[in-house]
Amino acid sequence: MAQPCLALAVLALWGWMGAGCVKKMGSAQSSQASDLIDRELFFGNPALASPQISPDGRWVAFLKEKDGILNVHLVAWGELLGQARAITAEKARPPAGFSWTRDSRYLLISQDSGGDENYRLRRLDLSLPADPATGLPVAQEVPLKPGARAMVMALPRARPGEALIQVNERDEKYFDVERLSLETLQRTPVWENKEGCADIIADLDGKVRMVTRMTKDGGTELMRVEGKKLSAPILKVSWQESMGGFQFRPGNRSAYLETNLGQEDLSYLAEIDPQTGKLVKMESDPLGRVDLSRAAFSEATDELVGTVYFDDRKRNYWKDKGFEEDFLYLRKQFPNQEVGLADMSGNDRRWVILISGDTDPGTYYLFDRDQRQLVLFGALRPDLPKEKLAPMVPLRYRSSDGLEIPAYLTLPVGREAKHLPLLVMPHGGPWARDYWGYNGTAQFFANRGLAVLQPNFRQSTGYGKKFYAAGRHEWGGKMQDDLTWGVKDLVARGIADPKRVAIYGGSYGGYAALAGLAFTPDLYAAGASFVGPSNLFTLLNSIPPYWESVRRQFDYFVGDPQNEEDVSRLKAQSPLFSVERMKAPLLVVQGANDPRVKKAESDQIVEAYRKKGQAVEYLLAADEGHGFARPDNRMAAMLALERFLHRHVGSALQKDAPGWLETKLKVLQQAPVSSSNTSH
Repeated sequence: MAQPCLALAVLALWGWMGAGCVKKMGSAQSSQASDLIDRELFFGNPALASPQISPDGRWVAFLKEKDGILNVHLVAWGELLGQARAITAEKARPPAGFSWTRDSRYLLISQDSGGDENYRLRRLDLSLPADPATGLPVAQEVPLKPGARAMVMALPRARPGEALIQVNERDEKYFDVERLSLETLQRTPVWENKEGCADIIADLDGKVRMVTRMTKDGGTELMRVEGKKLSAPILKVSWQESMGGFQFRPGNRSAYLETNLGQEDLSYLAEIDPQTGKLVKMESDPLGRVDLSRAAFSEATDELVGTVYFDDRKRNYWKDKGFEEDFLYLRKQFPNQEVGLADMSGNDRRWVILISGDTDPGTYYLFDRDQRQLVLFGALRPDLPKEKLAPMVPLRYRSSDGLEIPAYLTLPVGREAKHLPLLVMPHGGPWARDYWGYNGTAQFFANRGLAVLQPNFRQSTGYGKKFYAAGRHEWGGKMQDDLTWGVKDLVARGIADPKRVAIYGGSYGGYAALAGLAFTPDLYAAGASFVGPSNLFTLLNSIPPYWESVRRQFDYFVGDPQNEEDVSRLKAQSPLFSVERMKAPLLVVQGANDPRVKKAESDQIVEAYRKKGQAVEYLLAADEGHGFARPDNRMAAMLALERFLHRHVGSALQKDAPGWLETKLKVLQQAPVSSSNTSH
């Protein structure tokens, strides 16, 4: 499940299948053995990630492995990747993120503990000599009481020595705004969020100007900040509508936003007057197919330079001729590939470009616009054999009520698309979507001989408010039908073997995997849930405190456990209470510190399976949260899932695994199950 809305591997008993099945499946995998790609090339640490240019254009900071963990490295613009030096030395998990300050003197590093999402901020001073004891830049942490979290909100150009941060130290449910002196790390209160607001919007000078707040009927209202008070709402949207992505225009007299207010189904770019709330539509999808995905702005002038729409593939529309000319130049250098603008310097003249595709994880280039000079920076996964990867194909099919479902299908290379084992892989969120491009998990299992279906089921974002609203109260209902009818479509086409269908997902996708086994027990031969909720009552009653400002989104789209009208439906939609119908083997993976989908969610379903004497495997990582950041945990989980699918649906298997990985898997398999609360 994705933040700020709740977003949301591996269960099996060895030898669960009969000997005849094992023999048949073994022959399938042996024919592909020479084509199997080592799992570490998919799930080990990338060679580099997340490069960011300093505002002055002199440096590039990026993530690269140091002692087995991704750490921040630094290299001068124009130098080779091998000349980079490490500037952090994390031992347990990679930084959650980092930001350059406007003066290019500091890096602000965000980090939590074991996946608990209580993010702390650390300042690295790059202007001082390295610490003689560590060889690293001098680091200092922003003081914060235990259990609180701080996040960078804005770095105003007009105040290069300061940062706006959001902190929930006063009240864990809501985030206040503070001004952080980058030199002294002194925090100064700016605005206290005593009204339960969600979005807090500052103008280009760092002044808090507007806030949003959810209403009792599930809508959202926008208000001006007037000192310590709020104005009357200047704009309102219903529960079916949305607004967000606020960005002030130069001069701070008006702001851009994305909304679908009114008769429009698709979201569009608009301009709002903060004084009157007057809204002027500026642009929607020229093809009328999808929502506005994002707007791009100049780092130098804050002017709008382009818009992006994610349809079956990405589409760019440029407003700035200079940006457009350089983008088209790059497109010519890399035909038939995706060109992405990953970052740019403070004067817009130096870009980091990501060139990628469905069979290409991506390669970063440094582009000097003045010289039209393009220099290779580095590939994310240089050792991955692209020629063995499989194209991702967009497709559409009809669900149970006739609603058209967009999806992506990845088929194994070198095999006829007939009677294949199928892996259904619903995304997390559910307020998110899948995109065309490289997906390591889909490619891994396609390489193991599986067809992989990624449906953008109703309530996925990006396809208009009618499509989104069609999923209200439909967890385990029509949202699940959208997966079921995808399987039926591939079976009808002869692509999928109806007896060898598995389902796997994380977060909401993990819930969908459990729901698939519970509510369509004859459809799936196996299921795997990664940090997936099994009981909607315990899920909704344990939402993290810092999501309180958006809690009503759950009440309206999932259900309110305090509302008697919702209770019977929530119980019917909770896989835990239909466990007697579940008969397929199950794999469950959980992070012990997950603040969103707590360990009890996995404990409950595992305990229920074990009481039935049914095939279930439980992996628990003591040092992870909502997703696995450590490569050893990630690799062990995927090893277990690979073996699980091989046993139960006949996919190919890379038999050998290094000793350290087998040891790590055994550690994760020693998962304690606490006595669970299965109320309702």
